[in-house]
Amino acid sequence: MKKKIVNKTYKSPWIGGLYISLTILITLIYLTIYLFADGAYGTSYSLQIVVNSLMFFVFSLMLITVISFYTTKYTISDGSLTSWSPFMGIKIKLKDIKKIEKIIFPFHVKVGASFYCGMFYVPNVGWVRSIITNLRDIILISTKHGKYFMISPSNPERFMKILKTRTR
Repeated sequence: MKKKIVNKTYKSPWIGGLYISLTILITLIYLTIYLFADGAYGTSYSLQIVVNSLMFFVFSLMLITVISFYTTKYTISDGSLTSWSPFMGIKIKLKDIKKIEKIIFPFHVKVGASFYCGMFYVPNVGWVRSIITNLRDIILISTKHGKYFMISPSNPERFMKILKTRTR
């Protein structure tokens, strides 16, 4: 049995900083609304509950995104490459990998939680499941079943080499 390989990714400081800044901004807005808008609701406590619930939900979502962004890793074990975020999961059987290539990040249509993970539309490829922590070290993996995945390991050339040796 081959050993488990864990790749802790390089985190883009500007993407991480953006998430932290947005989380702080949302927290400040939430606190401002909570502390100073008490009279703005009038006697409608149901409106106050809805606004507070919505703000708490948004804050929680941002906090979860920040934490998962900074704990993202790619794991190769038991014949699979896996990665997880609260908004996207990747599990690829190594025997199903058809092609591995380093690409330039495609700034195109994206559906998902953030720059960090989700479904990206890549021209000439289609929709791609992605969990990436920076925009410079992107690896595109295609499978024999026609599925595509984008990841961003800390040392892409070395990671690609490890993947290629384990897919044989």
